[in-house]
Amino acid sequence: SDIARQCSALAIMNLSNGDREHVPELAGNDALLESIIKLTKDDAPETRSNAVIALFNVACADENTVKLARYKDGIVLEVLMRIVDNEEDFADTEMNDDVRTTAAEALFNISCSSIVETTDRFANHPNLLETCALLLKSQYVNKEVKVYCAAILRRIAEIVHYPKQCQLELLSALVKASTWTRTTCIAEAFLSQAVVIDNRSRMVEHHGLLTALSKLALVSGNPESERIRKAAVSAIEHLSREVSIRRVLSSHEGIMLAMTRASYGNSSRGFDGNSSHASSFRGLSDDEISSTSETSKSMQLALKRLVETI
Repeated sequence: SDIARQCSALAIMNLSNGDREHVPELAGNDALLESIIKLTKDDAPETRSNAVIALFNVACADENTVKLARYKDGIVLEVLMRIVDNEEDFADTEMNDDVRTTAAEALFNISCSSIVETTDRFANHPNLLETCALLLKSQYVNKEVKVYCAAILRRIAEIVHYPKQCQLELLSALVKASTWTRTTCIAEAFLSQAVVIDNRSRMVEHHGLLTALSKLALVSGNPESERIRKAAVSAIEHLSREVSIRRVLSSHEGIMLAMTRASYGNSSRGFDGNSSHASSFRGLSDDEISSTSETSKSMQLALKRLVETI
């Protein structure tokens, strides 16, 4: 009956509750997990809410996350993703909004696991990263859910690198998510990728990535703009350290404009996409560079490296 299912969900939620150091180990009980999964699909909003909270509570313990990610080849991840992404069953009401937020936070907790198997299964789960990226553009999703989705992409960018196959899906997701500027997560995700040498060639070759990165490096108009620009420009600077890809970077107008503004602000020596301006940067003296701050110095050196390839 409805009441029985509601009471069951409440009981499981209470059993799963613990403090940060003593989270009950319930993830190893297959029958219990199966019950929770069924309860997340219940018609009653309160029953669904209690079931999702139970999954969130279980996911708070790192040793539980691998069991959640492993169970039936990722069905828990699929259920949580469906809840976050479902516009019909979870629309409008305050309780359903809370359910989606709790499901998004549970996914974020799993992504933060220190267990390699957990994060590998998470990153490789079909369409999970793309779903997070697309939700950042959705008009039906509240800000809290979007913040968790952006944080998930940032977290995965910290741990997934070449030659892992899922890195290509990650880069595609970051390109799609690059319009998100309410937090610094996406710009920081690009930076996390760029600092790893083996990632750099794959990044510049990825369709749309340089355009997405340059737009983040030029963003303005919101409280996080400065921090976003700083992270994005730093990512470009790291990419410019790779000699083999400098020509690709220097031929991208958005990248050159972003680096020029980062180096010189609104200086008249700015780059406007016309290669005739290159000579002024190519002739930049070491004295001019050394007279600036460390941050500006690194940007000017990066710009000088790029201009020298034109």
